[in-house]
Amino acid sequence: MAWEALKKSINGLVNKVNVGNIKEIMYELLAENVIRGRGLLCRSIIQAQSASPTFTNVYAAVVAIVNSKFPQIGELLLKRLILQFRRGYRRSDKSICLSASQFIAHLVNQQVAHEVLALEVLTLLLEKATDDSVELAVGFLKECGKKLEEVSPKGNKCNM
Repeated sequence: MAWEALKKSINGLVNKVNVGNIKEIMYELLAENVIRGRGLLCRSIIQAQSASPTFTNVYAAVVAIVNSKFPQIGELLLKRLILQFRRGYRRSDKSICLSASQFIAHLVNQQVAHEVLALEVLTLLLEKATDDSVELAVGFLKECGKKLEEVSPKGNKCNM
C-alpha cells in the first residue's frame, strides 16, 4: 500500500509540474521518498515528457534539480533514456527517437548529461544518414546546438 501511495504521489506531482509552480512541486517531490521510488520517478518523468514534449524543458529542469541532490537518480534516468533511444533507433521508430533525443538534448543543456553524449547521438544519426535520421539530427541540434557550440565548438563542426 505504501508503494502504491508513493507511486500515486510521484505521478501526481510530475504531472502537475509547469514553469509557474516548479519550485513548490520540487519541495513536495523532494519530501517524498525519492531514493526508494527512484525507478518510479524516472518512469513517471519519461512518460510525462513523451506525452507532452512541449514541457521537455520543465522536465529537464526537474531532473537537474533532483540530480543536484541525488546524482544516482539523474544517472538512472539518463541510462533509461539512452536505452529508449537505442531501442527506437534499432526499430526505426521515429517518434520514440524524437522524444528521447529531445529529452537528452535538454539534459545536455541542463548539464545533467555530458556534451560527449550529444556528440555521440549526432554521430550515430549521421553515420548512415537517411531522411529520418537527418531530420532527427537537425531537431536535436535545434535543442542543444547552442550549448554544444559553447562547450565543444570543434565537435559541432561537420566535415563532409
